[in-house]
Amino acid sequence: MTIESWFDDAVDAKKYMGEVGRLWSVWLLGLGALAFSRGLTAGAVGLALLVAMFILMSPLQNRVHTMYGDDESSRRVARRQTLSARDRALRQLTYGRAPFGEAVDKRDLWSGLKAIPWVVILVTLVAAALVAVAWFEG
Repeated sequence: MTIESWFDDAVDAKKYMGEVGRLWSVWLLGLGALAFSRGLTAGAVGLALLVAMFILMSPLQNRVHTMYGDDESSRRVARRQTLSARDRALRQLTYGRAPFGEAVDKRDLWSGLKAIPWVVILVTLVAAALVAVAWFEG
């Protein structure tokens, strides 16, 4: 299944931007908290971050379920691929540029906002490096 449009209208696009915005914000704040925590505190922060991410992914998972319904073929992993159609759609909704770009367009927002997924990915990589360095030094 090829997704021709991720969102029905500007209201749906706004809802998605809120969902993914909360997810990205908690993710980046959690990485920051991990950078400044050690020992059992780091374990507790990591566990809390995992639980928060699980909860915040739920709206995006519901979107994927709405898009595919009970279609069993969307759950199958095709030969020479590693993800099912549902998994690819969830990955795109989580940090893909196409859905976010479409949401920006549907809401008639400044097109420069389409770079936000790239910024989140870059900040994630930098934060992960800082966490690794801090933990190895600690």
